[in-house]
Amino acid sequence: MRKIWMLVVLSFLFLTVNACINSQDPKITVEAVVSHLSDEEFDEVGLHGLEDPSKDGSRKFTIDFEVEHSSTITSKVEFPRNGSWQEAINSIDSNRDRYWFGEGYEQNNDDANVARYYREFVFYSKGLDKQEISEAFNSIIIDLYLDKEEGDSIEKEYKVSDLVEFDENKTS
Repeated sequence: MRKIWMLVVLSFLFLTVNACINSQDPKITVEAVVSHLSDEEFDEVGLHGLEDPSKDGSRKFTIDFEVEHSSTITSKVEFPRNGSWQEAINSIDSNRDRYWFGEGYEQNNDDANVARYYREFVFYSKGLDKQEISEAFNSIIIDLYLDKEEGDSIEKEYKVSDLVEFDENKTS
């Protein structure tokens, strides 16, 4: 009976120590989605100068990048400047301005051990396929630098074109 009790205590200690070690690892969440506009979003879009404007010829790109970490880690994120997104989507075909409008924000609170970067924009997608849209983001890179108290450093590079997913659900 004593051996069983000792085994239970040791197992509990092992699980506790293992959980503490794993909680030191940063949690990185990246979501990049190209989706259709809802009816409401489409109604808000100005369609000046477009041939045969339609809801199907418009898309919204959204990226949400978040890093959560323990207090023993410091993070630095180099997130693309606002103009980079416009340049990327307009690079598909140089004779057309595809970027319409967008917004974003960043929250980087060292005391909260979290960094979050968000960007969304609406663009003219008529005549484009998924590959062309995805390739437009080849030049957009997010760099993440993590420094652990023990002196370990981690550098990660996220190429947005590799992250893009397409939501084919048409919203109304």
